[in-house]
Amino acid sequence: MPPIGITSYPSLTQVANLVRTFVDDDKRGLTGTPGEGQILTNPQYDDSGTLIPGTNKSTTLPTLMNSAIREIYREIRIMGQPTLYGDNYILYSLPPVNSPLGAGVANPAIQVALQFTGYFDGIQVWPNFTLPNNMLYPLEVWQRPSGTNYPFSLVPQATGALRPCNQQMSLGEWEWRSDGIWFNGSTLPMDIRIRWEFTFVDLASPNIDWDDTYIPILDSQEAVADAISVRYARRLGGATLEDAKQQAKKSVFQLRQQITRSRQGINNVRPIFKSGHNGKNDFGRAMY
Repeated sequence: MPPIGITSYPSLTQVANLVRTFVDDDKRGLTGTPGEGQILTNPQYDDSGTLIPGTNKSTTLPTLMNSAIREIYREIRIMGQPTLYGDNYILYSLPPVNSPLGAGVANPAIQVALQFTGYFDGIQVWPNFTLPNNMLYPLEVWQRPSGTNYPFSLVPQATGALRPCNQQMSLGEWEWRSDGIWFNGSTLPMDIRIRWEFTFVDLASPNIDWDDTYIPILDSQEAVADAISVRYARRLGGATLEDAKQQAKKSVFQLRQQITRSRQGINNVRPIFKSGHNGKNDFGRAMY
């Protein structure tokens, strides 16, 4: 869950109030308070912070809001916005490759894998080495020999399947499959560092204080509220659905424009690809 009290982020209550206005459900509700709605309702608290009985029974708005927030998460990932990037996740002393030939002995028939349930060394699973539990996809993987203070070096990502090869004193290449990072494996224990895309657990539920729960996307009130409106209009049918879709598309476009412009100041330079020594290109990949 995003940090509590980060008021630069929109709260769930702010988005709830906005969407009720959009869909004309901002009348008096259970407690007679203007704007609390009768269908798209969220929990209400009194001045002492005590939940008002009965205001947390509806699941309609929490369900629609979680779905809309997940959609906006996907949109900003596609845009390349780094809000949902994690970095510098380090695991120390991953075991060397293992097989019937012995631990640390090269065997091109073996691959190793870092998964949510542990690290598979070719023979056994080590449950103390796991992927971040909020990971969706890895972006970059780095390595160094364990027990050293060397800088981490980038592990190349395979352009296809991992090539069968004798393991050396590095992890070789990595491939994302079956929700795990697979490597050729190393004959030595290795430290690794990971950069990854992640997601948050669902934020909205009937049993939390929506005033103090925030969506970790700056200036996203309209984008989330419009996405909820589309889902609500789909339930009702009629001409309002197309209008809601067009408005949601406009809100996401505006959010995308902000993100794109903020990233245009980055000097992105592609590395030069040319032939090097020993039949390899500048990325160290064999050219045959």
